[in-house]
Amino acid sequence: MHQGIGWLIIGGGILLAGCTQQAQSANTTIDAPKVALVAPQKDTDFAAARQALTQFLTRQMVQPDGIYTNFLDSQSTGDTATGHEYLSESTGLWLQHLVLTKQSAAFKTFYQRSKTTLWQGQQFTYRYDPARNYRYPVNAGVDDLRIVNAVGRITRQTKQSAWQHTYTKLARTVLANTVPQGRVVDYVDAQTHERAQQTTLCYVDLATLQPLLPTRQYAQALALVQTGRLTGHLPLYATRYDFQKHAYTGTDSINIVESLLTAVHLAEVEKVPAATVNWVKDQVQNDTLYNRWGADGTPQTTDRSAAGYALAAQLGLFTGDRALAKLALQRALAFQITAAGAPLTGALGDLPSQQVYSFDNLTTLVTLDMYLNGES
Repeated sequence: MHQGIGWLIIGGGILLAGCTQQAQSANTTIDAPKVALVAPQKDTDFAAARQALTQFLTRQMVQPDGIYTNFLDSQSTGDTATGHEYLSESTGLWLQHLVLTKQSAAFKTFYQRSKTTLWQGQQFTYRYDPARNYRYPVNAGVDDLRIVNAVGRITRQTKQSAWQHTYTKLARTVLANTVPQGRVVDYVDAQTHERAQQTTLCYVDLATLQPLLPTRQYAQALALVQTGRLTGHLPLYATRYDFQKHAYTGTDSINIVESLLTAVHLAEVEKVPAATVNWVKDQVQNDTLYNRWGADGTPQTTDRSAAGYALAAQLGLFTGDRALAKLALQRALAFQITAAGAPLTGALGDLPSQQVYSFDNLTTLVTLDMYLNGES
């Protein structure tokens, strides 16, 4: 299902960096992540859509210390966050929005408040229930790295020594906790200190990791992702790598959002294959970017999402394909509710059921910011 992992696995185990390669000294600062250059584009329709989306989010979803997972306040104690719980995922995306729109004062306030709510000493809880004042004990590696990335960007943008200190301390803490020996783990339990023995490939945020890891460990992280590319009719990526089984898993049913995020992370460091981009472009043009696919290239569902199309647009932006970026954003905004005077006006979701999820909305917002404001 995937290419051979070659030099990455030797004698049945992951090759780790040698003792001569040490992480940065505790007395030195850490470079902020490099940002792929994206030229800003003028588009009055996208600008109006972003304004409506931002107004909805700030009125209905964004709180002083977090963001509601769903517009509806449904209560759940299950494995999936719902209702007015907060996710560290949403916090990181909102921080990215604030950086891209150069709202440094708002960034500082929201970061400080949300860190007080979500921080567990060495990691951010992936999920917080404000009704019970309960932090779930585990984090999500990709979310912690996204927040590190946002703090690194505000450091680069403001050039303030206070932010440099904050970024260096946060990055070093998250790296030690969630990226042991250069391997991003899915989660760490803050109570038991148990670490996952697997890496979901879309958790490997390469642009964020590049300035944090020794060269050899970064190369291994990159190879781990690249080697997870499926062969055959679906040029996307396996779901995860199991370090105990030394194998890629989750290849029978591919979640398009996860696989697209993996592709975006590769595109940010100029390593995404043309075949992957071309396949995504075909699906965007045909409006068939379905949410789940078999490894044989057959869709397993016919539903699509705003977030899927927004990530396809990011892929276009990072590879310089403006046509892909524009069309994919148009597809994403087809989910926007335009009914005047409704509480959900501007949201991306379903008006009859009032199901509006933060991930769809925030991912699309960040993509609009990238398209309209650019990155440099």
